[in-house]
Amino acid sequence: MSTITIHLKDKEEETLMESLLKRMKISFEKNEDDFELTDGIKKMIDERLLEDKNTYVDAEESLRKISEKYGI
Repeated sequence: MSTITIHLKDKEEETLMESLLKRMKISFEKNEDDFELTDGIKKMIDERLLEDKNTYVDAEESLRKISEKYGI
């Protein structure tokens, strides 16, 4: 079996390529590990980094609160 790596520039290209491969009955695997932060996510991170350290909640505490509130 051969492997081909394709780097797509956006979600539109990804959708197009997936559709094409499916129509041609070519099996493929998506590597979802490679991603870039969106501008919105970067903005949110930057805002969080500017918040008061006294109100800091670590990841474990955040997940506990989310679990309690939403039951997940």
